[in-house]
Amino acid sequence: METPSEPKGRILVVDDEELVGRLLEYLLTDTGYVVHRATGFEQARQLMADEAVDLVTLDIRMPGVIGLEALSWLRQHHPEVGVVMATGLDSLDLVIEAMRLGAYSYMVKPFHMDLVAREIERAMERQRLVAENRAHQQHLEQRVAEQTQQLREAYARLERQVRELEGRDQLVRCQLEGPTHAQAGELVLQVLHQVLAVDLALLVRVEGEEAHLAGVLGPGGQVRVDDLGPEVANWHDPLQLTRRVARTRESFNDPGRGTAMPLVYQDEVLAVLWVRGLEAEDHRDARNVLWRLGQASAPVLWAARVKEELDSGRLQVDELLKLQ
Repeated sequence: METPSEPKGRILVVDDEELVGRLLEYLLTDTGYVVHRATGFEQARQLMADEAVDLVTLDIRMPGVIGLEALSWLRQHHPEVGVVMATGLDSLDLVIEAMRLGAYSYMVKPFHMDLVAREIERAMERQRLVAENRAHQQHLEQRVAEQTQQLREAYARLERQVRELEGRDQLVRCQLEGPTHAQAGELVLQVLHQVLAVDLALLVRVEGEEAHLAGVLGPGGQVRVDDLGPEVANWHDPLQLTRRVARTRESFNDPGRGTAMPLVYQDEVLAVLWVRGLEAEDHRDARNVLWRLGQASAPVLWAARVKEELDSGRLQVDELLKLQ
């Protein structure tokens, strides 16, 4: 019989009887299978480490190991492989236990070749169905995992959108209440932390050619600028960066130096916001959120400036009306 170009499957024959093993090898090869043969359990284990097989025919009695022990090992280490037990008439009591442990079926020695061929064919069909079901199950599990991840990501985006809307509402209310510079700076950093979970940020207020540190957000929360003392020296690089952004009016983003953006209102740079942790490519959406929060923060800082100038008398109400 001519062997098909595509094998019907790969079978490992495990039998310590040389004649029996060769007989099964010849029959199954002639039927269209790729056949490997082992004369003992250790040889079978080594062979299975190197070769992928679909089915194992396993002698229920072998020197040094009981077939049931070998079957248990196969179920534990190669659960995707089907097993057909080979047994004599005197070992049929062990067959029931083998079936309970997961063997597909059994063949009785001495073999009847036609019955063996049909039994192997039936076992291979079952193996094919089991493999298809396993692949389908894995595909479903993968889809569920992907959809679950997508839902988590969508929920996280929705949560952030809600936090962003709440934060922007806070900024609008603060603007209407006429905040001080301290209140405005504190709220801007508070909203930034609530929406983006930022743990390190600076707010630098710009007045003409001068720049003043107006707020600091550290890992432990907001820090009073007056309490920084000598620690201000640690912010030298970010402060230099914010001054540059104030001059150029262009945002800056660098993995080593952080993200800085100007807060502009009525074509005037009121402050610069510097943040660490939003520089990676996958944080582009977070940087867009940062930009929107910056746009909402600028009017709050402008309201704080107006309040200060009104309180000091440098700005009169009629002049304020002209600015609206």
